Amino acid sequence: MAGSSGSGGAQAIVRAITLLRAVARANERGVRANVLAAETGLSVATTHRILGVLAQEGLLTHDPYSKVYHLGMELSVLGAAAQEFSIRDRLRPALEQIALEVEDTIFLLIRSGSDAVCIDRVEGSYPIRTLTLDIGARRPLGIGGGSLALLAFLPDAEVEAVLAANAQRYSSYADFTADDIRRFVFEARELGYALNNGILRPNVAAVGVPVRNADGRIVAAISVAAIPDRLPEERQERVAEIIAHNIQRIWNTADSRA
Repeated sequence: MAGSSGSGGAQAIVRAITLLRAVARANERGVRANVLAAETGLSVATTHRILGVLAQEGLLTHDPYSKVYHLGMELSVLGAAAQEFSIRDRLRPALEQIALEVEDTIFLLIRSGSDAVCIDRVEGSYPIRTLTLDIGARRPLGIGGGSLALLAFLPDAEVEAVLAANAQRYSSYADFTADDIRRFVFEARELGYALNNGILRPNVAAVGVPVRNADGRIVAAISVAAIPDRLPEERQERVAEIIAHNIQRIWNTADSRA
């Protein structure tokens, strides 16, 4: 029973976690409060009260028409923060090796809801450096090489959900629309890697490649950014291959040891 552990504040926390887990199990279709109350053994009134607080804090979303609850975007933010350090530590050798090989700036990004967040950066030896993102900087998914790599290789339904969520934000970046980003997604899938060919900033080009875990889920992206003269068409594919090779070498080797 949800109310059998602890008392007072501790009991409320246990109940909230119990409800979050129950929503997670039914997240694909959503679930109503009365069903959650029956499943968890909580009263309907208590269930409504806790769900309201969780929704207010962004941990859940509530559709006022269907009355169902889904997991909220704030959980993605918390999850991204939790995995940030392990991903960064694991991929740092790959970033350093890529920087040695291509001599330009390397970025590591992860997804946080509808955004991409830069969690690491390694500067190459080439004297003209493109420091377009600071560590901790956020952009809507689809904006920039690494951010586009995080978006482009998601399932179609997820891509469309992100485009809808970010539609109003894209205009802040070179007057892009959701249709523009959808086209970039298609082009990235055709190439096998994401390409920002100076369309976001005329003096910056970038190539991005997704990082997948053992079950194929995208957990991060690595991008190389440089002045456009450093990423002509004939070099773009080679840079993408270097990124992919080092992801394979570092990431999959670590998986085999787990």
